[in-house]
Amino acid sequence: MITYPNLFHLRYFVDAVDLNSISLAAKKNLVSHPAISRAINSLENHLGLELLEHKKKSFSVTKAGFEIAEQARALLVFADNFYSKNLPTEEEGTLLIGISRSLSEIYLAPLLKKISAEFPKLQIQVKFGTTSEIIEAIAKNTLNLGITIGLNKLPTVTSRSIRTGEFVLVSSKDARASSTESFIMTEPRIETESLKQQYSRHFKKDLNLAYEVGSWSVISELVENGLGIGLIPDFMLNSKRHSNCKQVKAKWFECQYEVFLHSSNRSAQKRFTRRAIEIAEEI
Repeated sequence: MITYPNLFHLRYFVDAVDLNSISLAAKKNLVSHPAISRAINSLENHLGLELLEHKKKSFSVTKAGFEIAEQARALLVFADNFYSKNLPTEEEGTLLIGISRSLSEIYLAPLLKKISAEFPKLQIQVKFGTTSEIIEAIAKNTLNLGITIGLNKLPTVTSRSIRTGEFVLVSSKDARASSTESFIMTEPRIETESLKQQYSRHFKKDLNLAYEVGSWSVISELVENGLGIGLIPDFMLNSKRHSNCKQVKAKWFECQYEVFLHSSNRSAQKRFTRRAIEIAEEI
């Protein structure tokens, strides 16, 4: 059976060639630089051809790459005309997204921008919740897709990893932090139990838990006010909202995380739901 290239991968490749930049192609399509690179790599694997020759800070297009780009442009024009003639110009409906407040700081804005650009009349509702709440809501079909740190497996939910990182210890930039001070963390989870165990092994005593707070954003705010050392995922250090936090160097502590995208296993999904899932994977 013949399999065809992903049209979005073709579009990303053509934009990278036309703009002579992966970064500009990513900006144009409202996705990340790695998403463009992964799409081109996937296209190369699918076609069995080398399309780009990567250099230190740039790339050159191969002979095969120029030929594929020219064919892809014609195909994309045809596809655009096909959709404009055979599908409604705007799809209406409601897309229900579940996400934690902390993850929303990096995922929500780019996700909403691109979905809204492709489906202007689509109503989007965002629900905040814990990993368990979001996954259970998707299983009950009261959410279309969810983004969480951590994975609770349910047979009616499809989950895939879209990002990895590390949990880090942070203190206020205005305070002299010691790794033996009081700690602020969320309710018992894998990472909080791991911190307690690693602390106990290293310092030969129990960790002093000052506050238990069910929000990494609130933990960061408490840390900025000098109330202790916080345990948060590393992506929050890049947030302008928490610019007064600094990482505490603790060689004795290590704990990784994965960001998961969850969706219902039900096969009858609207096109905007399937596209929203693709966009979330690309960010």
